[in-house]
Amino acid sequence: MPTVKLSSKGQVVIPKAIRDGLGLKKDMVLEVSVDRSLIILKPSAGDAWLRLEGCLKGTRVLEDLEADHRKEIESGD
Repeated sequence: MPTVKLSSKGQVVIPKAIRDGLGLKKDMVLEVSVDRSLIILKPSAGDAWLRLEGCLKGTRVLEDLEADHRKEIESGD
């Protein structure tokens, strides 16, 4: 299990592998809560869209949808 060190300002760094695995991005707002002795961090609902940023980069989703739409128009469906 990864460990982190609390800074003098109360800051911690979330390990890169965990950030990448959860899709956490720079400037995301995290909600902090406590459950007994556990500190819980979760992305704020308002920042949920940031987790999706760039997820379709390098894909042809738009082009494929446009091609499908053209086929539907041509076939009269």
